[in-house]
Amino acid sequence: MALTATGIGSGLDISNIVSVLVDAEKVPKETTFNKSEASIKSKVSAVGTLKSQLSTFQDALAKLQDGDTLNQRKVTSGDNAYFTVSTTKSAQAGSYNIEVEQLAKAHKLGTAFTVDKTQPVGEGRLDLSIGSNTFSVDIDATDSLEAIVSKVNNADDNTGISASIVTSDSGSRIVFSSKTVGTDSQVSIIATDSTGTGLNDMFGPSSLTALQVAQNSIIYIDGQKVTSQTNSIEGAISGVSIDLTKADLNEASTLTIANDNDAVKITVAGFVDAYNNLMSSIDKLSSYDVDTKKAGALQGDSIIRSLESQLRNIVSQRVDVDGTETALYNIGISTDRYGKLSIDDTKLTAAINSDMELVEGLFSTNTTGIANKLDDLAKNYVKTGGLIDNRNTTYTKATSRLDDQREAFTLKMEQLEARLTKQFNAMDLIVASLNQQSSGLYDRLNSLPGVVRST
Repeated sequence: MALTATGIGSGLDISNIVSVLVDAEKVPKETTFNKSEASIKSKVSAVGTLKSQLSTFQDALAKLQDGDTLNQRKVTSGDNAYFTVSTTKSAQAGSYNIEVEQLAKAHKLGTAFTVDKTQPVGEGRLDLSIGSNTFSVDIDATDSLEAIVSKVNNADDNTGISASIVTSDSGSRIVFSSKTVGTDSQVSIIATDSTGTGLNDMFGPSSLTALQVAQNSIIYIDGQKVTSQTNSIEGAISGVSIDLTKADLNEASTLTIANDNDAVKITVAGFVDAYNNLMSSIDKLSSYDVDTKKAGALQGDSIIRSLESQLRNIVSQRVDVDGTETALYNIGISTDRYGKLSIDDTKLTAAINSDMELVEGLFSTNTTGIANKLDDLAKNYVKTGGLIDNRNTTYTKATSRLDDQREAFTLKMEQLEARLTKQFNAMDLIVASLNQQSSGLYDRLNSLPGVVRST
């Protein structure tokens, strides 16, 4: 078998020649592919950044969409060991003297004692009730205290009674407790024996002991008595919830409620900061840097130009609040030529002090409030199937097309390399053949009579 190597016949470096020729066609195209891929990746990253900034902006808007969050109250009390307070925007500024006489308590009943809690008690049925709700538990002759407790606690129709075993120096007993406090939730037990008197001996009226009497909470607000089934006092003061924690009628606390204007200013400032951060991000993603001569990944992109335009339009709108038109600049928030917001603290403070309802309405009025409009705009971009999702789908398809083009081009280059290699090898064989013929002819000419060889 003959052994061949490329370039032997012609003396040419055929492999290098083919490589150079293929690269001359391949490199420019691959550079184009790489640029396209880098552009798509930068755009995917850019819309991801935009989505993140919009979500952060929505977090700031959420505090303005809720009137209760925006229109806050500041609560102080002389001694908060006795109660805590929460308010809504309907709470009116004022001062109140609070005295806590007693806390609401849950009813607790203890059964008779037994020496061994693992021994059976009796056979029959227990009818348990709390308030007007009743359920029954069948007791088997082999049921111990532990088994009875399990049946009570796991009864499907248990309406709010918990049972547990307490063991003391006197022995073991079951303690039945109401899960809710107040006199409307008293526990009642009726024992019915099917054989003997074991259940009545343990759970009968003469055997039950009230370990804790059910009671309602009692407080005095400016000397006026208020009774509640729970330890939460609702409605006694409009817009105020008082949660009781300790009782002592000899101690009085002063509850003071005032508008928390500082908290409102902080919330509004948070909105301005979030808006400016979003606008800065938009500017970075869409601008052109003259110094570095680099354009933002989304420069000229309709998705970001439209967003910026709509944001500027919304913050410049006037809002009707109960027949009065107002705008951000009326409360001290203005827009500069770069689209950024700034706060005039003096003007904002005056607006909050003079008409908090107007400030609240400007941001949180349904459908027309600026915070609600801005949130609706952001949702159109960040929601599933929204504008950013659709744009990412477009980028995914573009990446897929680019991969297909790369694959097809790679195959084309492989075919080109094979074709050129074949052609140059054919040429090499022809040159080798011609060289052999030339050499043979030279030898024959030299062998002719009379030929004088030069030295």
